Amino acid sequence: MSKTAIARIESLTHEEWLRLRQKGIGGSDAAAVCGLNRWRGPLDIYLDKTSDTIADNDNEAMYWGRVMEPVLRDEFAKRSGLKVETVPFMFCCKEYPFMIANIDGIVHEADGSISLLEIKTANGFAAKDWENGLPQEYYIQIQHYLAVCDLTKAYVAVLIGGNQFRYEVVPRDDETITTIIAMEANFWNNHVLTKTTPQADATSDKAIATMYPNSNGTSIILPNEADQLIANIEDCKNLEEQLKTAKAEAENRLKALMKDAECGKTPAGYSVRWKSNSTSRLDTTKLKADHPDIVAKYTKTTTYRRFSITAPKASKED
Repeated sequence: MSKTAIARIESLTHEEWLRLRQKGIGGSDAAAVCGLNRWRGPLDIYLDKTSDTIADNDNEAMYWGRVMEPVLRDEFAKRSGLKVETVPFMFCCKEYPFMIANIDGIVHEADGSISLLEIKTANGFAAKDWENGLPQEYYIQIQHYLAVCDLTKAYVAVLIGGNQFRYEVVPRDDETITTIIAMEANFWNNHVLTKTTPQADATSDKAIATMYPNSNGTSIILPNEADQLIANIEDCKNLEEQLKTAKAEAENRLKALMKDAECGKTPAGYSVRWKSNSTSRLDTTKLKADHPDIVAKYTKTTTYRRFSITAPKASKED
């Protein structure tokens, strides 16, 4: 496969860049399209690509990621001893033009070959995600980029918690790339282009709330599939209750072993803490009774849809 440059990033406004990203599947979309993103799914990406409005999900973490990018690029070059070059272009794959890539840089290897550079920042809470290598979302992203850019290797440089820098090599995985291309092609051709909504999954809460923010007061007859879904929900609720009970029993037995001790260590090396703590809470009941005017002044009304399931009433014959 070969790539082609579709835009020079530096010449685009932020809005133009966002609009251009709607015209294809980028590396940060790839894992969600493949159902391997913990926070977003195919339905989220579908809404992004088919909406008439531009979804700007920029936040503080993303802002600081951009600010730190040149610093971390220079740090990677310093530590690796390799020459790094920025690439101010957005690319698409000639064979699969819906596959796009906006990469952080290229690395000039000692043998004259070129590799890809991806730069990440992660807060301290995400450190665990990096203990065993790349989180799966980023692995899929890198393989997507390697496919679009037709390269055989990538370096991923990451700053964790603001003070832990490291980088690792990610080789091209042709088997994974073949699967990614097939899933992205199916998503683009059979959902985005045809405006066919993909099935909701466990990550679809936000997308569904966006699509259907308010109820209209009507009632409908649901298809047969609804009964099976409700059966699945009930099975999960029963299992959750069993697990909740088993967990509570184990915790209470452990507390009984701790007695008055604040800390404990198990033979296998686990540390257990059962520490006394004090907390202060606002007495909202008394506040409402004594100062209803203040409560009314600082009360904010929000609208949401409450989801519930009611079992059918038993017939008299039953």
